[in-house]
Amino acid sequence: MADNHKNRIFNLSTGLISLCVAAFIFLGIILLIVNIGPSPAEEKEDALAQLTVIPMPTITPTSAIPSEKPDLSVKYISPEGFSVGAYVKIENTQGAGLKIRPDPGTGGEVSFIASEGDIFIIIDGPDERNGYTWWKLQGFEDPSLVGWGASKFFSLVAPAADQIQSSDIQ
Repeated sequence: MADNHKNRIFNLSTGLISLCVAAFIFLGIILLIVNIGPSPAEEKEDALAQLTVIPMPTITPTSAIPSEKPDLSVKYISPEGFSVGAYVKIENTQGAGLKIRPDPGTGGEVSFIASEGDIFIIIDGPDERNGYTWWKLQGFEDPSLVGWGASKFFSLVAPAADQIQSSDIQ
């Protein structure tokens, strides 16, 4: 039986050596496959650069497109300078004050009497009735005072803001 043991083709030492050689070849193939890909230096040469171009500012003026439609309505300005948005002062009433009415004209009831020297803002008008030009007024100090008054009894304190031109400001 001892002769049988030495004549075998496969024994333990041959098996271990074969296993080690197979592992060595397997690892060599894996390393070869991994190293076939491009090296980091080659990757850098092939990579594309990312470039962000920021345009230089120009001296060409640009304007924003308004989100709201412009007011294209025609605004009336009287020869005295009265228009919607103007500030007026009650005058020439000989101390009696100006009757302010809910509607233009002399036929309606009186809402209140504006004292001489009171300041109002014109919010509507004009309306021609009973020989007077009527403007709707709102109190400067008390906005709850609203009604129509005859322009014969007030004078312009300040024009509407859109009437002021840059040449007027000094």
